[in-house]
Amino acid sequence: MGRALRSFSSMIAPELDQPDIAWCRIGNQIIFLDIANDRYFRLSEDRNCTLIESLIQNGGPQWHQPPRFPLPADWSEPAASAKLAKEFRLGLVAKALWVQRRIEKRIASRSLVIVLDELRDLISRRTQTLPELSAGGEAMVQAFEQAKLIRTAADRCLPRSIALAICLASLGDRSSIVIGVRTPPFGAHCWAQKGSVVLNDSLEEVRRFEPILVV
Repeated sequence: MGRALRSFSSMIAPELDQPDIAWCRIGNQIIFLDIANDRYFRLSEDRNCTLIESLIQNGGPQWHQPPRFPLPADWSEPAASAKLAKEFRLGLVAKALWVQRRIEKRIASRSLVIVLDELRDLISRRTQTLPELSAGGEAMVQAFEQAKLIRTAADRCLPRSIALAICLASLGDRSSIVIGVRTPPFGAHCWAQKGSVVLNDSLEEVRRFEPILVV
């Protein structure tokens, strides 16, 4: 997923309601995302087992969005992939590539929490909640798909998804980015959604991951 999200290590359990910590349970393992420090981590085996037992006994949540990033009201579990026309618009494809490169540089020079704060604020200011993408939004989603033919999307899911959400916001279309994880072996992925519709990936692919953060 890029520079910001590579680190993965065992650590002592933090307070679970810290403003920059997201986590989710996958089977008998809890995975944490420390947004402020750009890393994933997990607990020691003993501490992980204790916490899992506590969640089971107390009926605790299986997924925690940090207070800094509350779950968007219009997001729901992915249920479909976007189906778009195949018209090629060179100008939009060029914009998709340019914005993605800009976001890659931003991620390389700033912490993830700053990049996500900026994204959340932009979406809040520029968009409104509507059930469907605008015609311009559909064309932009298609442009990002076509841009993969020019520049590979491999290992660029985070900047691609953020760039798509930014481009949609510029058109007034609200979307969310979802960071998901899986284990074992550990893996992470990011995609963009409109409601329950996956915009820049297949439904089959994103269902391999458990959401850990939605912005």
